[in-house]
Amino acid sequence: MKWIQDSIAVHPSARVEIIGTTPLGRDIPLIYLSNGSGTGKIRVWMQGLLHGNEPAGGEALLYLANRILTTGKGSEFLENMEIAILPIANVDGYIAMNRRSAGGYDLNRDQTKFADPVSKIIKKAFIDWQADIAFDFHEFQPTRREFSGIGTNGASTSYDVLFLPSGYLNIPEGLRRASRDIFRKEAEQALDEHGYTHNFYFTANVSGDEMILNKGAQSPHSSSTSYALSNAISMLVETRGIGLGRTSFIRRTHSSYVVASSFLESALRHRDEIQGIVAVAREATIAATEEIAVLNEPSVYHTGVNFIDLITGDLITLDLKIRNAENMTPVLTRPRPEGYLLESSCMREAEILALLGLEIEQIRKKKRLRVESFVIKKYQEADTEWEKINTVNATADLVIQRKVFPKGSYFLDLHQKNANYAISVLEPESLNGFVSYRVSATSAGDTLRVHRVIKK
Repeated sequence: MKWIQDSIAVHPSARVEIIGTTPLGRDIPLIYLSNGSGTGKIRVWMQGLLHGNEPAGGEALLYLANRILTTGKGSEFLENMEIAILPIANVDGYIAMNRRSAGGYDLNRDQTKFADPVSKIIKKAFIDWQADIAFDFHEFQPTRREFSGIGTNGASTSYDVLFLPSGYLNIPEGLRRASRDIFRKEAEQALDEHGYTHNFYFTANVSGDEMILNKGAQSPHSSSTSYALSNAISMLVETRGIGLGRTSFIRRTHSSYVVASSFLESALRHRDEIQGIVAVAREATIAATEEIAVLNEPSVYHTGVNFIDLITGDLITLDLKIRNAENMTPVLTRPRPEGYLLESSCMREAEILALLGLEIEQIRKKKRLRVESFVIKKYQEADTEWEKINTVNATADLVIQRKVFPKGSYFLDLHQKNANYAISVLEPESLNGFVSYRVSATSAGDTLRVHRVIKK
């Protein structure tokens, strides 16, 4: 905090705002960089340390902020961009060097239920900023139990940087394509120039003797998807680091910085194209004509992935099965409704929707409307607790009815910029939606308190 005040806040093109305090009373600083000139600039959001034990991204963003304010290239960025940098999103976790918040939550699994107050603070700041492009910097754990059967006696992921764009189909296609074909592609070229290695981000599952890698983001509870649902081009970046202590810390921080500065270079190089892509995405969302992809299935392919033998140090390449969430097929779709009506008891749902930047109004007098109502057909709670809840797997039938909605019921019109958040949390089958995360209480046989307003 002292360095931010002494080295950043004193600059005329910088402003540091405390956007809130953590449950342990620590300030959360957000750095705004602008030279104050011109209009129509690209609005950039960058954040680090959403997980408190992944410090390289936060350090890289502080270094980036300093370079923007003290170099000619930085001045060029500020001529074309307004930049918001949240270097230490999870301050309590960072001080404790703990992945989770002081409340015990993973803040990158909390962007549809908002169980932690810090998640609400960050989301409000992000929504208020209305970013065109948004990037989140993390570190990954290179040595995992799933890799114990590789090599002589276990192996480590070999790459310096892994990229995680979202393949979630409720994000307009142009935004998904730009994250891969512009920002990731050019960042990989920059990493090559500095001798750093890279690949797609993956998690691993072992089934018998087979290891399957999961590629891409498909969940609206995490930043790569959540930020893109605001109609921003979004990317999550993972640098090799968790569990390494201070080992290779300069390399980890510098590779993160190379990616972050490359993202700004790409924004500068493709400024008009990016603004056009974002504008088209927002217009399409407001038009409210696209189907809702409620459930999706990743495609499958095989490719070679590199590991390091922990005993010999040799590079090992394995041909592995990849479940690719960057290329998904919808398995449950529904027409996009005119809007949703939420019964007056849905106060928590309405609060979260407003936090996500959605305009939602309470009707002033009772109305009788023709709606599609969800009748819960299947309701199954998980056996084990996760993030202090037992998540729910539900399915529903749609029933058309004319229903009286009393004064105080909530109406959410889908003809608005952030409407893709609504369709991603209100359909009861949605992964990480309000039913799944127990925001909306229901059970088998119930009629959900959320209804679809049928288009005329």
